[in-house]
Parts: sequence; structure tokens; C-alpha cells
Amino acid sequence: MMPAIAAETEETRYGRTVDWHLMSRFLSYTRPHAGLLLLATLLVPINTLLQLAQPWVIKIAVDSHLVTGKLEGFATLLWILAGLILAQLATGYFQSLTTSLLGHRVVRDMRKQLFGHVLTLDAAYFAKNASGRITNRISNDTEAVSQMVNAGLVNLVSDLLLLAGIGISMVILSPKLSLAVLVTMPLLILATLYAARGLRNLQRRGRVLQSRMASQFTEEIGGHQVVRLFRRQEKNRQEFAKLNKEYLDISLQSNFLEAFQFSFVEAAATVVVALLFWYGGYLSVEEGVSIGVLVAFIEYIRRVFVPIRELSNRFTTMQAAMTALERIFDLLDTPPAVLSSATAIPPQPLQGEITFENVSFAYGGEPVLWNFSCKIKPGERVAVVGPTGAGKSTLIKLLNRTHDVSSGRVLLDGVDVRELPLRQLRQQVGVIAQETFLFAGTIRENISLGDPAISLERVQWAARQTGADTFIDALPKGYETPLAERGVNLSVGQRQLLGIARTLAFDPPILVMDEATSSVDTISERLIQRAMDLLLQGRTAIIVAHRLSTILDAHRILVLHQGRLEEEGTHAQLLAKGGIYDKLYTLQFQHGGGVEDGS
Repeated sequence: MMPAIAAETEETRYGRTVDWHLMSRFLSYTRPHAGLLLLATLLVPINTLLQLAQPWVIKIAVDSHLVTGKLEGFATLLWILAGLILAQLATGYFQSLTTSLLGHRVVRDMRKQLFGHVLTLDAAYFAKNASGRITNRISNDTEAVSQMVNAGLVNLVSDLLLLAGIGISMVILSPKLSLAVLVTMPLLILATLYAARGLRNLQRRGRVLQSRMASQFTEEIGGHQVVRLFRRQEKNRQEFAKLNKEYLDISLQSNFLEAFQFSFVEAAATVVVALLFWYGGYLSVEEGVSIGVLVAFIEYIRRVFVPIRELSNRFTTMQAAMTALERIFDLLDTPPAVLSSATAIPPQPLQGEITFENVSFAYGGEPVLWNFSCKIKPGERVAVVGPTGAGKSTLIKLLNRTHDVSSGRVLLDGVDVRELPLRQLRQQVGVIAQETFLFAGTIRENISLGDPAISLERVQWAARQTGADTFIDALPKGYETPLAERGVNLSVGQRQLLGIARTLAFDPPILVMDEATSSVDTISERLIQRAMDLLLQGRTAIIVAHRLSTILDAHRILVLHQGRLEEEGTHAQLLAKGGIYDKLYTLQFQHGGGVEDGS
């Protein structure tokens, strides 16, 4: 649950109702859609004027026709009123349609930028942030921003403009009657602010819980086998039930405040109407206030309490959006730790020489490599062995710049990898990991990864070369067979063969194997080893291995211990030294590792 705690610590620090810096930055996303924004802005005052005009028409109809009994021209007023209502409906419809379209397009652009930015982030970011939280940014947070555009920002301006217009109209009609309305306003505003503040706090807490539940969902899906093997179902169910109950309680409290606000506003509207009847009746007798004015006031009261009631919802929507924008921009402002140099050297045809020159590296202050130096010749096959945590996999991550060195240099053909364009660097270095990641898609798509330069013929050739075609041809749809998420409908060995075929299809001059056979059975290991032997031909290779049987024919073996290069030589030379490698070899042999003496 540590990621959830980290999420809560980060997310509870936000909470300004309206941050104008954030709003200004957000509005920059509307510039490509300035036409829609302008149309929505123009429709707001038009819709407001249409609403303000209707009570005036009713007043004229009452005073000039209904009270006097003169019906000449009455029908015309009714047609005008009907026209105003229809025009209001039309402008309201187009305003809603325009703001909705604007919101969806802005959020589309924001999601696209978020996703593109996530693709640039380095491995360290994903190690520190739970995937559920990152997903929350792209899904729930952008949806909150969409709600701000659809039902918050424009409508908030519309509500405020309508309230101002109604207030001015009331004062023009009867300043004294306006006082009857103003008497109730302070109490109404205080109640609205109370509800808004409570809803704002609940909104923040709800967002935190949503993020924590998303993280737990993601962990449950990714770790479902561990959960079942260690019988964690009930424990996880209880933990999720606790989060779900907290979220339910917060939702119920929000509903209570919303219901209180709605009921209070409705009751206030009834009280104000009663005051108008009482005070308006008095003024009509004493000061000649017309019945039409009283009817217009009642009509304005009916309209004024709707935006007042909605203001709290608007502010709640704005608050949710501010919180979401803070998190979205926090992610967008996170710079990638690994970038192409501004003066990157265009790559030349690669010979494949790799040099580690006094390389040191630390993860968050914890040193992993110390002053490591080594030169690998073009076409040379070098194995890296050592105890767990010795820094073997770190070498690979420094070579392809998953991380950058803390000190020293990594060179390809004498050029610092930091001076090469990142995209081209990673095209030169193929990596076969301990477990091949497969995407939801066809076998063909998983080998070519959608690269248009890799044809079906090349995919089939790579599969034949690696032996993957044996099981692919047996599948119902062959290369067009769809794979489940992460390829769970294939065995571990089949997934590894697809990974090797993928690497062969891309044909990198440098090959790195990071314990590529450590998770497969002996039969699969032989198939994979045969495929790798083919893949290794003519390439510079670094092989990280726990199973020493897979690296006996390496040109050199590097032995790492506690981040330092302790031994170097061939299999026979290292056995003769009787050092760390000899101990590792003896340990595996004694425990049935199947290592044969290759000396």
C-alpha cells in the first residue's frame, strides 16, 4: 500500500478554488479552438438578455392588458414571449453543444500531450509512481477538466451574468421590492459557501481515494498470481472494502450537502415569494406598485434561485478541475531524466565497439557500480555474471540510456552514448529481457511492433530463423492469432521465442541478453539457446546470466561483485583462478545446475 500513501501525501496538498496561473495555462489549450470559444462566449450574453426580457414582456401584458381588460395587442405580446422562449431554448442548446464540443476537443489534446509526455519519461519515474496514479491523470483528471468546460467555466460566467442582470432589472422595476429579495441574500450566500467549502474538502478526499483504489486495482490485476498463490484474496478484499467504504461515506456526505443546499435554496425561494406577496401588496396600495411589476418580480425570483443553487455546483466543478489541473501539470512539468543532447551527433554505420570508462552509478544515493571499466570489441561475445545485486543489469541500462551514468562514460565506437540521438541509440541496441512483454494484438503485430518497415515476409523469416514458426503455424490463425494481454495464452518459452524473433526482425548490431533463459524449462531453454546462437552471429553481445551453462562459449566472462569488476577471463581461466566465478560454478553444479566444464 506504499504507493497509495505516497499518492495521498501528494494529492492532499492541493486545493485552491481558482488558481489563475493554472487557469491561464489551461486556457492556452483553447487557442486552437478559438472559434468555438468565441461562439460560446457570444451566446452567453444573448441567452442572458433573452431570459431577462421575458419578465418585462409579462409585466407589460399584465399591466396593459390583463388588468385593464384591453386585449388589443395582447396576442402580439404572447407571440413575442413565445419567440423569446424559443430563441432562449435555441441559444441554450447551441451554447451547451458548443461548450461540450470545446471541452471534448481540449481534453483530447490534453490527453494526447499527457500520453506523449509519459512515453518520454524515464524508468526512474515509473519506479517512484504507481501505475494507477499515472492512469488516473490521463482518465479521471482529464475528465474533471472536461466537466469544467462543459458545465463549469462558461456556465459559471453565464450564471453570474444572469444574476447581475436580474439584480439590475429588479432595481429598475422597484428599488423597494428589491430590498425584500436582498434581505434573504446574506443567509443564502452563507449557506451556499458553507456547502461549497464542505463539498470542496470532500472532493479532494474523494480524489485521493479514487487514486488509491485505482492503484489497488492495477496491483491486483498485475499481481493476480501472487495474490492467489499466497492466499491474499481475503486480505486484499478487506483492504479494498475499507477504501470503498470510505469513498461511499464521502459520497454520502457530498449528497447530504448537495441535498441541503438544494432544499435550502428551494425553501428560500418560497420565503422570498411570500415576502414579495406581503410587501408587494402593501406597496401596491401605498405607493402604486403595479401588479405587473409584482408578477415580473416573482418571475425573476423563479429565475434567480436557479443560478444561485447551481453556483455551488459550479464552484465544486471548478475546484475539482483545479485539483486535476494541478496534478496534470505536475506530471507534464516532470522533465525526462534522459534526453537526447541538443548537439547530438548523427549516427554513423556502427562497428559495435563498446567501452565502459570508469563508470559509476547509484540508484537514489545507493551505489550500484564503482569505477567499472571494460572494452568490448566489435563482434565479441561477453558474459556478465555475479551474485544478485552485483550491478549486472545496470550495465545494460547504462548502455541504452535507460539511466545515465553518475560518473564516467559509456562509448559506442568511441562516441559517448549521451552524444548520440536517443532514438537512434536504442535502434542500435537490441535487448532480450528475462521476460518478453507482449501487447494485446496479433502475433505479427507483436513481432513487428507496428513498424511499417518490417513486412510480413520479414516477420515470417525471423520466426523461422528462431524456431517460433513451429508453434505459430499450429495456431488457428497463424501470424494473425490475437494474443491476450501480456500474451498469457502462450507459455513462457513461446513468449521468449517471440521476443527473440522481434529482435531479429529489427536487426540491431549490438545485442544484450538479460537472463533471457532464467524463467524457462530445460526444453524451452534449448530451443531459445539455439535461436539466440543464430541471433548472436556477427553481433557484439553482452550476456547477463545466472545459468552459467548458457555462457560457457563466451569470448570473455566478467565477474561483478558489489558493483566492482573482480574477475575477467574465459570460463577455463576463471575456474583455474579459484575465485568468485569458481565458487558460483561449483555452487550451481552441486545443486544440479547442469553446468559442464567447458575448459
